[in-house]
Amino acid sequence: MKNSFETITLDKKGITDFAEERNKLLEKTKSEWVMFLDSDEKISNFQFPISNEFTSYQFTRKNYFLNQYVGEDKIIRLVKKGTGRWERRVHETWKSTGGKVGTLKTPIIHNTADNLHDYIDKINFYSDLHAKANRQEDKRSDLIKIVFYPIGKFITTLVKSKNIVFSIMQSLHSFLSWSKQWQSQNV
Repeated sequence: MKNSFETITLDKKGITDFAEERNKLLEKTKSEWVMFLDSDEKISNFQFPISNEFTSYQFTRKNYFLNQYVGEDKIIRLVKKGTGRWERRVHETWKSTGGKVGTLKTPIIHNTADNLHDYIDKINFYSDLHAKANRQEDKRSDLIKIVFYPIGKFITTLVKSKNIVFSIMQSLHSFLSWSKQWQSQNV
């Protein structure tokens, strides 16, 4: 069955709680189904067979860094209104109140950055939000997390992406997130 849905792109500048913004938009929509895209994501085919057997759908998201493919992940982006909420201020996730998750084959294309300068700015901004989210979740930072999490992030990202610059940037994000949180814990 083909259902209509509304597509919402989060392109507002200065968002400090992405889940909150998504939930506000979800409440305002009049559509039964809502597709969420970030401003650095796009999708080419907007015709999806949606079944009421599911309450949300995940997509394969193909990630690009400076126009180079760096891997993919699975991400929920199409949700049925009234069946859950977005949680976490950054790297937000869909928390369903029940129901099954379907999978759609059309990929979402995620271009993380057009240039290194913009990506470093993005990492700095997101690491602030990540540190705040960790505090809200009662996570603690320590020297082990500051030193070893970035090393682990570098290795896993390098294995997956085979892109050394992208791996260093992901490691930097981890380092900044845990360092900023540690600094705020110890003020």
